[in-house]
Amino acid sequence: MPLTLHNVSAAAPDDPNRRLLSDVSLAFEDGTVTLLVGRTGSGKSTLLQLLAGMRPPSSGEIRLNDEPLWRRRRVTQPLLLQLGLTFQFPEQQLFARSVRQEFGYSLRPYGLTAMEKEQRIQSACEDLGLGAAFDPDRSPFALSGGQRRRLALATTIAASPDWLLMDEPTAGLESAAAKELLRYVQARKAAKGGIMIATHDLDLFLPLADRVIVLDCGTIAADGTPAALCGNPEPFVQAGVGLPSCVLLSHALARNGITPIPEGKLSPEDMADAIAERLKERRGVAINVASIPAECPDGNPESESKSNKSELHAPPPPQSQAAGLSQEGEHPPAAAKSLWYRLDPRTNWLLYLFMVLGAMLQSSWLGLVCAALPVAAVYIGLSRSALVGAVKILKPLAWFMAISVGLAGLEWTASSGFPFVGFSLENSLATGLNVFRLFLITIASYWFAATTPYGRMVQGLAWGLGYAKRLKLPTDSFALAVSLMFKFIPMIVREWQRFSDIVRARGKAAIRPGTVRGRDMPALVVPLLLALFHRAEEMTSALEMKKIGSRTALLGHTDSLRLTRADGLAIVSGILLLGGLAALRG
Repeated sequence: MPLTLHNVSAAAPDDPNRRLLSDVSLAFEDGTVTLLVGRTGSGKSTLLQLLAGMRPPSSGEIRLNDEPLWRRRRVTQPLLLQLGLTFQFPEQQLFARSVRQEFGYSLRPYGLTAMEKEQRIQSACEDLGLGAAFDPDRSPFALSGGQRRRLALATTIAASPDWLLMDEPTAGLESAAAKELLRYVQARKAAKGGIMIATHDLDLFLPLADRVIVLDCGTIAADGTPAALCGNPEPFVQAGVGLPSCVLLSHALARNGITPIPEGKLSPEDMADAIAERLKERRGVAINVASIPAECPDGNPESESKSNKSELHAPPPPQSQAAGLSQEGEHPPAAAKSLWYRLDPRTNWLLYLFMVLGAMLQSSWLGLVCAALPVAAVYIGLSRSALVGAVKILKPLAWFMAISVGLAGLEWTASSGFPFVGFSLENSLATGLNVFRLFLITIASYWFAATTPYGRMVQGLAWGLGYAKRLKLPTDSFALAVSLMFKFIPMIVREWQRFSDIVRARGKAAIRPGTVRGRDMPALVVPLLLALFHRAEEMTSALEMKKIGSRTALLGHTDSLRLTRADGLAIVSGILLLGGLAALRG
């Protein structure tokens, strides 16, 4: 049951021209444990999501058991059932009222009987060493953070997927839980399918791995057995990955005149045995083992630590940079290329106010339609991800509008003593006018939040409130409150996308990426709200720790703001449009 990729590439959601993976061709065989290593942004998580059927490739083909994984931008459920993906921070996916219901949601697509479900749950709990704390009727939110993480991993393991894909599975796990996970990986190697683990913890997983793939800026920098890569660690250095302890120890021994540890000695136990054998060979020669890692040929104990640090932080190879591939998160958003992103934040504030005032001034459908034209025009040139985010917000708002207009038109009337429901078109249109005005303001607000970075948004607002500040009014607190409100708009879109991916991975729904079934909404909404509350709490704590209210100089710093010719043209155009909308109302 091979899982293969042929010339697969993946583009960034916000910029089709920026590739997260480029022309990757790999084949994974049954019964193997593969490690995906690389620094942050190298493409490990993207590769796992492609293999799990969470996102389609930009080009190339992925095949599972000689069948195409994607057909008409969907993955069929029989193929999805063979794939299991655990995300980073899996404890954030919990939503149910009990541990049993959490397992039940992950097992529902498999059509198991009640007895089979109980067997799967017990087996998964035993595999991860879950004790009495995991009472099936206990709320998952009553567990500690580490226990919730183990529970989330167990819900995926209980499904027994043929291919288990794990993204940083030991991050945040205590030592005992990590050892239980290692025992599970070791026991599962003989089963059908395989395991792929994206990790930075080479020392923990390297002894169990059959294969190591080193990713660097979206390309395969190295692919081989752990022993082969440890014998030639240059790919680790070039990709900016920390060298395994077995390599560092072998080099340290060699510098002190002791024969290096042979290839294949990767676990701490094997290394200890190899060191003991080398010491026996050197019998009669005094060796201070405790000082071995610190000694260096030049007599300077600091030189090795410096060389190790230089190896761990080696820059990416120039050929990767020339290819136009770079780390995820290091690029500015694609919107930075558009006019709106380059404008001074004061200009964006004024344009936003002009659009809002233009919509608020209108009292007729003709006026609102005219006010909608500039609002639609500012979306020209935005990135694809910004447009997708706008659609995600506006879809439920459009449904709200339709329902509100329909309910507003209903009225009870009486005829011949028998009440019946009538419909008032006048009431319906009056409500529709107000709701459509709200719709336009929401669209303008999202545009402003998507095109204005948070820091510059605060700067622009603080500048605009400069005159009020002279009157000793609390303008800084007001500026922060308003800016934080706008910051939450794109954050909601990003969190929605993240949790919708998690829900699709757990629910095994054969639907297009970015969509969610109605039956899966509880599994999405509860974690989403908890995550947003957590983000709001973090922001509040950060503001309190920084004592923002008393540090007015930070918010009032506007030296970096510069109005350009483009800003002037945009402001003049906005004033003319506002004047035209005001005249239309008159």
